[in-house]
Amino acid sequence: MQEVITYIEKHGQKNTRPKGCSIFQMAENTTHIYYLKAGWIKIGQETEDGQDITLSIRKAGDLYGLAEVLTHTATRLRYAVSLTEVDYYTLSKEQLEALLKQRPILWKPLSEMMAMRLIETQNFMRAITNLQVPERLAWFLKQFITYKNGRPFVELPMTHEELSNLIGCSRQKVTANLSAWRKAQYITYERGKIELLNEQLFT
Repeated sequence: MQEVITYIEKHGQKNTRPKGCSIFQMAENTTHIYYLKAGWIKIGQETEDGQDITLSIRKAGDLYGLAEVLTHTATRLRYAVSLTEVDYYTLSKEQLEALLKQRPILWKPLSEMMAMRLIETQNFMRAITNLQVPERLAWFLKQFITYKNGRPFVELPMTHEELSNLIGCSRQKVTANLSAWRKAQYITYERGKIELLNEQLFT
């Protein structure tokens, strides 16, 4: 996969966008793939009745926008929007096709990545559909645990309102659960950074 990323950084176009900016929209022509160098984005979809569905959150180091390109789908089935200021590279589908023609061995890691993305999306939708809000919030935060000096942290650059939209509940419920966990000394949190004092809550 690193070979693909190196190629994108060398031959692609670098872009910077502020928070809340559309990266691509549903129904627009499928022309590029994307590599997120810095920041966070949301991949979502709107249903026929206008409901907004979050499918995944992508962080720095991720490739996205691949599904429609690899399946030769003419228009986007999803949208991408920046959750923070982002730096990303775009690579045209023609450039990607040329690379894969020259290096067909790269199909394997790309296919494995797409399979993992499908599983991640299925797990995300299952959690949103089947879990109660506290379990749903804990499950979601668990996906973003990182360790610093052996201590588990979750750093998400989003407000309680934005987080509530992602997991399908009210802002008040997100705030109430985080406050209850902090009071019980399961976590500490401030400005989008959560330290897990009791990691068992998230396992």
